[in-house]
Amino acid sequence: MNWQKYNWSIIIISVLFTFAAASSSYYFWQQHTMTKPLTLALEEIEGVEAVTLNNQDKAQTVLEIHVTLSNINNLQTTYESINHTIKTNIGTKRYKLILHDHKTPALEEFYYSIHHQIFEGLTTGNFSTMYNSIQEKAIAADIKVQVYIDTNYLYLQLTTATGNLYQVIPRQLDDKEVR
Repeated sequence: MNWQKYNWSIIIISVLFTFAAASSSYYFWQQHTMTKPLTLALEEIEGVEAVTLNNQDKAQTVLEIHVTLSNINNLQTTYESINHTIKTNIGTKRYKLILHDHKTPALEEFYYSIHHQIFEGLTTGNFSTMYNSIQEKAIAADIKVQVYIDTNYLYLQLTTATGNLYQVIPRQLDDKEVR
């Protein structure tokens, strides 16, 4: 067989063009079937201000979903709605949900002042004492506090006139938060 008869530059350009077309098709297919519908569904949830998906790294096996929350009534129900929407849209793909809020320095300082009570409550299971201690400090600091607890998480919602802080803390402290 005479290899010199073939026009190798045309063959190489064709292979590169085919690869580029396949990669582009996959990207647009993924945008159309998963990314855009998931983003739109999450943005319909009350209190969700913005959604960003971080799956640019093809070697990354975990989809990072960044959700910015604002002025929500109940962190627990909002968080559960977000997780349900994600699971409905992406199926069994692994993901990590990262919440963003509008925290102020005063709210961060307050959270730091109560985080010992939170983790003590998680460790001992004495949630009533934890809540009462947090509530006393919140009243003194003029911060509205809501604490919700279920079998998996403790949900902490701190609100002032100028900002809000949302924390979802796993009850099992070794939880890596990747589903």
